[in-house]
Amino acid sequence: MDKVQFIVLLLLTLSSFMVALDSTIVILALPVMLTALHTDLSTLIWVILIYILSVTIFSTQLGKLGDIKGRAMMFNLGIILFGIGSALCGLSTNAVELIGFRAVQAFGGSLMSSNTMAIASDYFPTSSRGFVFGTTSMGWNLGAVAGILAGGVITTFIGWRWIFYINVPVAIIGFIMGLIYLKDRGIRTRQGFDIPGSITLGLSLGLYSMAGITYSGIGYTEEVGLMLATATVLLVLFLYIEMRAKYPLIGLSLFKIRMFTLSSLSYFFQYMANNAILFLIIMYLQGVRGLNPFEASLWLIPGYLIGSLSATLSGRLADRFDARIIASTGLTLQAVAYILYDTLLTLNTPLYLIVVITTVSGTGAAMFFAANGKMVMHEVPSNLYGVASGTNRTIGNIGILLSFIVAIVVSSAAVPRSIAFQIFVGASALTPSLMEPFINSLHMAFKVSLALIIIAIATSWSRTRVPMTQRREIINK
Repeated sequence: MDKVQFIVLLLLTLSSFMVALDSTIVILALPVMLTALHTDLSTLIWVILIYILSVTIFSTQLGKLGDIKGRAMMFNLGIILFGIGSALCGLSTNAVELIGFRAVQAFGGSLMSSNTMAIASDYFPTSSRGFVFGTTSMGWNLGAVAGILAGGVITTFIGWRWIFYINVPVAIIGFIMGLIYLKDRGIRTRQGFDIPGSITLGLSLGLYSMAGITYSGIGYTEEVGLMLATATVLLVLFLYIEMRAKYPLIGLSLFKIRMFTLSSLSYFFQYMANNAILFLIIMYLQGVRGLNPFEASLWLIPGYLIGSLSATLSGRLADRFDARIIASTGLTLQAVAYILYDTLLTLNTPLYLIVVITTVSGTGAAMFFAANGKMVMHEVPSNLYGVASGTNRTIGNIGILLSFIVAIVVSSAAVPRSIAFQIFVGASALTPSLMEPFINSLHMAFKVSLALIIIAIATSWSRTRVPMTQRREIINK
């Protein structure tokens, strides 16, 4: 690896860290922001949802924009927009402003994350991409973990606005590094944009999110049913548009590539299972065990930190051996973790077991991301790197969005809906009479997540059985 490749890898890892950090850092600050901005939780929860939703909607189109205008330019623009959005979030005077500025921040994050895999594929040969994707996934995982910890520390000792301000100097440094070292190496393409597809997908996912939030707050109503029905109709319309669009939002031609399709499906089901588990374990530690958000984060960090640090090693293994085996083994470890949760989690489970199980799950996730990222891009033509990177990110983020909705719906089905959100953000704890029903709902969620991860394992093992190193030699011949 030469100097430029090292700096590019550092920049990509830093951007992954930043985007992931801000997906979790706001969680522990929500109770404080509720008071400071004089709003209610059902409104403020959109500070989380708008970020995930925006990244999901924009990723594919912005990955395509990188193919057209240049991935380096779009990446650098994303860094500076992320910094501007962060500064504006910190200056917000009410909830509406904060939600709007989070969308700006997410747009910048989308420009970065949708082009990350494409830039990595431009700068690094196939033989070292496992290491590269392992390192960037380590940045993502460390960012998510750091967000949980930093959100509690900064909110407690400095002030909630600084959870956004800390991004500004990092964004400036990253932007300068990008201007100096990051250059376009990919092939430019001429493509259009799928505006109708973007609108219908955005409205559909937004309505599904609103239905989940409304159900969690007041239960099933005609309004919830109407939102679900409308969202479903829009989703069907989106699929119809995609089949007829000249330049579809989701790169349908990519799904003719079996490796890309199965790898993306593995991402989708892994994200949907894994993030739901993380949300619900946070609720367990706070609602059942009575920990405050900062204390809960301390019990989660060791396992996810150890798992994150194993990502680079997992990438090395994916470069040397069959990446399919590395990815599938990682998913299997996560399945074991879910079985352990389902078997061992009770009202009085020793908290050190949470650390052990999160270590198993975190290590499995690191193995999966490092190897799966390599396989996603393996057979994609270089002129479609941006579209493939953005499409893959969109699929993963849809899984994250659905996992959040599932977690909220599951928890609100077992406890009074009036306190479901409060438990999630650590603003309230369960009374003894509600703890047992909540634990039962968690076990149901573990079983659902186990089923999802089993599907991910099946799609992962369904990929080519030819080791990646041998496959490359075969192709080169």
